[in-house]
Amino acid sequence: MRFSRSYPHSALPLYKEFSKPTLTYRSSRQILIIGLAYIILILILINLFHFLPYHKSKYSSIKNLDYSFIPPNPSHSDLQDLVIVAGHAIFLGNGLEKVEQDDNWILEDFQKGGHVRTFLNHIKKGIELAQQNTKALLVFSGGQTRPAAGPMSEAQSYYTLAQKFNLFSAEENSHLIIDRMTTEEYARDSYENLLFSICRFREVTGHYPRNITVIGFEFKRKRFLDIHRAAIKFPLDRFTYIGIDSTGVRSNTVKIDNALEPFRHDIYACHSGILRNKKLARNPFRRRHPYYLSCPSLSDLISYCPQNPTSIFPNKLPWETS
Repeated sequence: MRFSRSYPHSALPLYKEFSKPTLTYRSSRQILIIGLAYIILILILINLFHFLPYHKSKYSSIKNLDYSFIPPNPSHSDLQDLVIVAGHAIFLGNGLEKVEQDDNWILEDFQKGGHVRTFLNHIKKGIELAQQNTKALLVFSGGQTRPAAGPMSEAQSYYTLAQKFNLFSAEENSHLIIDRMTTEEYARDSYENLLFSICRFREVTGHYPRNITVIGFEFKRKRFLDIHRAAIKFPLDRFTYIGIDSTGVRSNTVKIDNALEPFRHDIYACHSGILRNKKLARNPFRRRHPYYLSCPSLSDLISYCPQNPTSIFPNKLPWETS
């Protein structure tokens, strides 16, 4: 016998009333979850908004940084021309009596037997040009390249010799010439002699040079004029190279020093194993230069290493005319 369950008509609304809270709870939970998701998203965006500019300014925007805490020398702000003497060895002697003897220098084997006199002539020529041009800054360039010399750099060695020579005694205002001499102590090859000396000029004066004169070996003339100068796109009519060789220097120096060919095929010296290994060997104390910070408008050029080793830096540089 079956009994049918029947509900009075008045009970039906009660069922509906019980079902409403269940639907409302589910909807509220979904709304709460969506709301929390929006809040979390907003918080993430706010944090990114505040963090990314800091991250970019701290690590990525080197070009916008400046050595405002080490301002240029006000007395040198009117200097316009850069004279570079590229270093090649380190003098460790105490006096000038035996300055031309190889034993007082730390030399490579191929530099012995005549090169020392050439180094001294480079120094003398640089001082001569600084004496003739009161708007010139003389920079001796060369890093701490020899382990046996300790912290003594090629540049510091040349600077010390320039002082010891007392070549300024004939000048009434000799102290003014000494004041326009400085060192660049991070360069490991001839390209860095040029580029880093330009940065050193900016550190001292607050601007880039109008004219550049480089003093070095005659057999490196093409390397500087045709490769290094072209690599930084410095105008040819404002660039001078003075080559000085001493008589008696062995003719096979060009082959030993690889004066031209490696740089011809690797303009920025960042691909060739020969050039990279030389730079590594010439930095035994693993020093790092500061020019990304003190020379911000050249930071991209300093780190430029194109996939094509002969591609010239594409961006505009400070000395390029519009």
